[in-house]
Amino acid sequence: MKRIIYLTLILFVLSSCDKEKNYLRDGNKEFKDKQYSEAETYYRKALAIDSIYEKAQYNLANSNYKQNKESQYGNAIMYYNKVLAKDSIADTNFVANVLYNRGNANFKLALMDSASKSEKYNNGLKKAVEDYKKSLKLNVKDSSARYNLALAMHLLKQNKNNNQNKNKQKQDQQNQQKQNQKDKKDNQKNNQQNQNQQNKDKNDKSNKGQDQLKNQKQQDNNRMLEALKNNEKNTLERLRKEKDNNAKQNRNAKDW
Repeated sequence: MKRIIYLTLILFVLSSCDKEKNYLRDGNKEFKDKQYSEAETYYRKALAIDSIYEKAQYNLANSNYKQNKESQYGNAIMYYNKVLAKDSIADTNFVANVLYNRGNANFKLALMDSASKSEKYNNGLKKAVEDYKKSLKLNVKDSSARYNLALAMHLLKQNKNNNQNKNKQKQDQQNQQKQNQKDKKDNQKNNQQNQNQQNKDKNDKSNKGQDQLKNQKQQDNNRMLEALKNNEKNTLERLRKEKDNNAKQNRNAKDW
C-alpha cells in the first residue's frame, strides 16, 4: 500500500514537471509562428505550475517584447529582472542575452517618448546603455549589442545637446524679456523726464512772458507818469508865463 502511494506521488511530480515543460514547448511553437499573444498564454500556464521556471520567465519576457506595445515592454522588463535576480545562472552567454534583450526593451520604451523627448526618453536610453555595456562585458563579440550601444549613446548625446540649446534659447529669451522690460522702464523714465522738462520750459516761458508783460506794463506806466509830469510841468510853465505877461501888461498900463 505504501509503495502504491509513493509511486503515485512520484508519477504526480513527474507529470507536473512534464506538464510545465509541455506548456513551455507549446509556447515556443506559438512563438516560432509569431503568435506572441498565444505564446504568452502558454508561458504563463507554465509559470502557474512553477513560478520560478527560468526558461518560462525568459520566454514570457520575449513574447511580451515582441508584441510591440508600451505596456508589454514594461512586462518584458519585469520578467527579465526576475531572471537576472537569480544568482545560480552559470551560463554567461544566457545572462548576456537577457541583458541585451532588456536593453532593447528599455530602448523601445525610450523611443515611445521620442516625440516629446521628456525625462522618460532620457532615462530609457540611459538604462539601455547600461544593459548593453553589461552584455558586452559578458560577450564582447556581440556586434548587435555594440551597434545598439553606439546608437543609444548617440541619441543620448544628441538629446543632451538639444536640451542645452533649448535651455540656452530659453535663457536668452528670459534675458531678452528682462532687457525689454528694462528698456521699457528706461523709455518711460526718459519720456517722463522729457515731459517734465517740457512742462518746466513751458512754465519758464510763460513766466518769462508774464515778466515781460509786467515790465512792458511798468514801462508804459512810467512813460505815462513821465508824460503827465511833463504835461504838468509844461502847464505850470505856461501858466507862469501867462501870469508874468499879465503882470507886465498891468505895469505898462499904470497911470503915473
